[in-house]
Amino acid sequence: VDVSLALFKFLEYFPATEFLSGIAIIMVVVFFVTSSDSSAMVIDMLASTGEGKTPVWQRVFWSSLIGLVALVLMLAGGLKALQTATIATALPFSIVLLVSGYGLLKALALDTAKKESLTQTTLAPSHANVSIPWQTRLQNITHFPERKSVRVFMRSVVLPAMKSLSRELEEQGVETGIDFDRNKSIVSLNVFHGEEQDFLYKVSPRSYVQPSFVIDDEEESKYYRAEVFLREGGQDYDIMGWTKDQVIGDIIDQYEKHMHFLHMVR
Repeated sequence: VDVSLALFKFLEYFPATEFLSGIAIIMVVVFFVTSSDSSAMVIDMLASTGEGKTPVWQRVFWSSLIGLVALVLMLAGGLKALQTATIATALPFSIVLLVSGYGLLKALALDTAKKESLTQTTLAPSHANVSIPWQTRLQNITHFPERKSVRVFMRSVVLPAMKSLSRELEEQGVETGIDFDRNKSIVSLNVFHGEEQDFLYKVSPRSYVQPSFVIDDEEESKYYRAEVFLREGGQDYDIMGWTKDQVIGDIIDQYEKHMHFLHMVR
């Protein structure tokens, strides 16, 4: 019995056999086309060291190469040749999967160590914890700033704070780098540690829908927060309205936690 015809033999037991067979052919074609496209995208990203945006000709090249290999195997021995090639490539690919699994376990272990280090770190007193007038604190809580206000805060407070801290670290022999995206108003400070994990402190504007009690019109207006992001992701707290010294103190707090994490995983 030809296995490739088993589906169509099965559809003969149903009414409208020709219509169902046509639908089945379309589904098979869609399956193979999407699978081939996904495979070409993965190979293209691997060949480009993880780059997501690659030239169109490069994607077309890998897609054509996949189709050419499949055509050669079909002409050489049909379905059995494809099955043999699949089995032959399964062994080296299984080794790749084992290495990937080891990398995943190592990354999870590092993430666990990071969380444990954050709970065990004893921080020295910092400027971020200096009390501010209660009127200012209340204003920061009840104020829902626009994007323009957050942009001004990033340029006038966050960026100078990172520059001051960067200069001090450079004087102590630590390599740093500051990135400022003027269009998105995203500011980030990188502290490089060679072969060990680098430190990243990024502040990015994030939009939220204003509470109903502060919306004047029927349209849903938005407000923005200057939220902190580390290499592990967003920290879900807002530094909008802080002083320069408080921002510097918060960066030092996070950097101290990062250094303790590196000490634990060495």
